[in-house]
Amino acid sequence: MVNSLMVSFLFAIVFADELGWMKWDAFDEIEQQFRTVTGDNCRSKPITDLIMPEDVLTQIPKYNELRTKVFYKNRTNLIHLHNLALNRAFYFSYIYQRLNTSDVFETMPDVHYLHFSVAADINANPIVNGSAMYFDQDCYYPNWMINYDFNRTLPLFAPRSWRWDDSFDMVNILREPTLTTTFVVDAGSGLNKNYTNHGYRMNPWYDFWLPDTHPVYDSTRKFTWSVNLKFSNSSGVFTHNTFEGFNFFGPNNPGTNDPIEKLPVRFTRPYFDCARSNKWVVSAVSPVADFMPRYSNWTHLRRPRFVGVVVMDTDFEHVDFNPCGISAGNPGPSYLAGIDRCKEHSKCKHLSGFGFRRGSYVCKCRDGYRYPTEIEHPYKGSNIEESTWTEYNEGFNCTPTERKY
Repeated sequence: MVNSLMVSFLFAIVFADELGWMKWDAFDEIEQQFRTVTGDNCRSKPITDLIMPEDVLTQIPKYNELRTKVFYKNRTNLIHLHNLALNRAFYFSYIYQRLNTSDVFETMPDVHYLHFSVAADINANPIVNGSAMYFDQDCYYPNWMINYDFNRTLPLFAPRSWRWDDSFDMVNILREPTLTTTFVVDAGSGLNKNYTNHGYRMNPWYDFWLPDTHPVYDSTRKFTWSVNLKFSNSSGVFTHNTFEGFNFFGPNNPGTNDPIEKLPVRFTRPYFDCARSNKWVVSAVSPVADFMPRYSNWTHLRRPRFVGVVVMDTDFEHVDFNPCGISAGNPGPSYLAGIDRCKEHSKCKHLSGFGFRRGSYVCKCRDGYRYPTEIEHPYKGSNIEESTWTEYNEGFNCTPTERKY
């Protein structure tokens, strides 16, 4: 019995030593934060535990760099999220100002339209796992209040949807998520739902543009756009053969050297969407402009104002990160850079499609070195991350060649 316990004890020491060679790094810190916050305990967590460091998400698409900068394929999803948020912000800015008259206000997008719109954003885009439109305090004019004061607003209104796990729905006989079900709510209705208040905890998208209380900055934050459209009531038939021009205020059109504060789309830090989707998400945010007050006989008393924001979410665990060191293809600052385990005679190359997982790289031999003839190359990061100390120490090597560079 004693000998058996001694053998087990020695085996445990050797086993722990073989697998304990990987030191604690930045990925372990973020993964610990990622795993420890859940939908059951997020309400009791401090804000610092619900928001990740600012440089965890890197190589963020910027509006004024889309045509001049090379974005790698591991950022195409973020670019699509960026463009979708900007598209929705332009559309609602245009339609609200285009119908901002007393004779056609009833044709504006109503409550039901907005709920269907955020649901359609998710169903039409596999990478989008959340869509919302948050109106600022007393900035939403419901077009069905025809029996009330004409300029009456709702205190808060925010159609919000996210992709719902329907694995255990009664109609789902396969018990597998179909990814076609969305959960839609008004995030501003009910008790303790004032998302304009910092006590709401998880509203990092709000302070980008709201509340818009500084008219002196209108000329630098809001841009005048002009469109010419033909209108139609049936397919292929226009009501008029001429284009109708219309000018409206919308998101900013920044210059090449303008700072991030003047971009029309901003990305949040990864945060936990507590009490809603209960996931770690990254949001692209763009502002919606309208005239306030909306209906007035004295137009000089109105001004363009950001009345709300369009928010598009994607799951943080599906966003790639580059574990290789800081380089031309991986500009810093980057919290997760340099966590690869390539040896000194090999160099790291990033692989796309891994999301927030280890092993998203390969190790290639540097100039002047070659792979052993009996192994498969290049060395996969996923194999390195799963290796023991003996396997790592004796393998994944590159032998020098006679040719020097």
